[in-house]
Amino acid sequence: MKNIVALLSTAVMATAAYADGLPAADIAPQPTAATATKAFPGVFGAASAVAAPPNSGYVGLTYADPRGGISGNGADGDLFAGYTVGNPVDNVSLTFGLSLTSVSTDDFADSGALSLSASRLINVGPTSVTFIGATLSNLAAWGDASVKDEGGSIQISHVRDFQTAGGATPVQFTGGYATENTYKDDGSGDLDDGLFFGMGVGLSQNFSAGFSFTETQLNVGATATIPTVDGLSVTAGVYDATDNVDRQQYSLSIVYSF
Repeated sequence: MKNIVALLSTAVMATAAYADGLPAADIAPQPTAATATKAFPGVFGAASAVAAPPNSGYVGLTYADPRGGISGNGADGDLFAGYTVGNPVDNVSLTFGLSLTSVSTDDFADSGALSLSASRLINVGPTSVTFIGATLSNLAAWGDASVKDEGGSIQISHVRDFQTAGGATPVQFTGGYATENTYKDDGSGDLDDGLFFGMGVGLSQNFSAGFSFTETQLNVGATATIPTVDGLSVTAGVYDATDNVDRQQYSLSIVYSF
């Protein structure tokens, strides 16, 4: 049980809700000095089933260039927030999310959507935990976001410690299937449903790095927690890092978890 408590107290749900072609940034995990010597291994660009602690929340801002990864589009930002209730050990954890898909002063809050994620702990090992989860996205959308249909994903995530020369190193593996997460590789920009896989590694007490694959693109990023401000983190990364589907996009996110 101590291993579960330690992992649950450091984990924050990683999400990949899509709005106007822009994946919301992974919600950065916040390790605590009492339970972790290295940062929680967040995965960049893919949904994780790891549950956030009950009665916790987050607010954040993502800035991306270009919007939707489409060359010629200007840079823009999204605001997002969420709150988690429920215990995934005994029942189900639920995270309610809200995203506003532009921070432009001309059309602020004119477009957005809700999301709902569920998570359940299914296995506990001596140095590992495994969760299953599901996410419904683009719910009750308004403005430009309403052009897209509701979406969803199912995922399984496994977090475990590996013993290295520098001590225990936490690693997360996550994979699943999601709607409209895979760009066709013909340059059309059309999206298909498809599989995804991701991995994250806690490299130091305040730094983790991760990547994810869809069937056609690679996403790479890293997160640094700010030790002087409890709950604050910064994530930087690149979607479609190899520009395989002509949707390369640079992203910077600031998240406060509470």
